[in-house]
Amino acid sequence: MSVEHDSVHEDAPRGTWVLLCLVAMGMAAAWLFLYFGVFLPRGQVG
Repeated sequence: MSVEHDSVHEDAPRGTWVLLCLVAMGMAAAWLFLYFGVFLPRGQVG
């Protein structure tokens, strides 16, 4: 039973890393959209 228990916990963090990467890519995409799609077309301040 301990062999199964150890093998289950060996791969446990993989889903967390996938979720972390998806959230980070989403935030980067949102930032790029805001920068290139909203801020740059409006021009300089002042």
